[in-house]
Amino acid sequence: MLIALIFTLIFFLLYLFYLIIYWNWNKVSQPYYAPNQTLLIGHRGSPTKITENTICSFQKAIDQGTDGIEFDIRLSKDRQIVVFHDKDLKRLSSRQDKVESLSLAELQTIELKKEEGQKEEAYIPSLNELISLLAQVKVINIEIKSDSLFHGHKILNPLIEFLNTNHLDDKCIISSFNPLILMKLRLRRPKTIIGFLYFQKGLFHGWRNLVWILRVQPDNLHIHHSLLDHWIVSWARKKNMKINSYTINDKSDYKKRKIDAVFTDNIEYLK
Repeated sequence: MLIALIFTLIFFLLYLFYLIIYWNWNKVSQPYYAPNQTLLIGHRGSPTKITENTICSFQKAIDQGTDGIEFDIRLSKDRQIVVFHDKDLKRLSSRQDKVESLSLAELQTIELKKEEGQKEEAYIPSLNELISLLAQVKVINIEIKSDSLFHGHKILNPLIEFLNTNHLDDKCIISSFNPLILMKLRLRRPKTIIGFLYFQKGLFHGWRNLVWILRVQPDNLHIHHSLLDHWIVSWARKKNMKINSYTINDKSDYKKRKIDAVFTDNIEYLK
């Protein structure tokens, strides 16, 4: 019995060693990357100029010459995909409601707070309202928001329908801090480009994220700029993953980093 247990443990450790060191998985083609060139992606649009995650903010980012735009999605009460970061409306309006407690029609009547000097009115858009904007950029990053490991999974059906209808696979990355959502998406739609958002909190976060990465099999690692010297970045490069970093707003930091893409609030400053 003891011998069998020892052999099982040895086999498991050898298999784990193989997965970590040698095993690689196929990556989906990403034609928007160019050698020795870092993509500049507007984080929630151009949020220092115009209210984040709004059509006007995305258009401003495009006008500033960004390569792509990043935005967040959630489900409304009536199962419509809306473009919004927070789980509730407190930060960006005078309302206290949760996004998922209101219908799309109700959400779109709420005026959002403006940035200093902003003239444009700001409202919550639906994902479908962004289609014409998406044609103007090289790459888009859609982040699925989730409030817990088992929350937010219902967004997958309408999101997959949206991706199938609009044929965005050559320019669209789907990311999330929720690895279970990414695993489901990978199984249901293997051709989707997936960005694994590195979750930094807790002890041994490097090993915890590594285990999830091996399960999700993403194409990219999306990681905070403060962790770009972490061992997991070197490991991800050896696995041929693209390294995209958030949120880099300092030009000197941007210039010294050799990464594939940056998410930034300060598009004109970094250009």
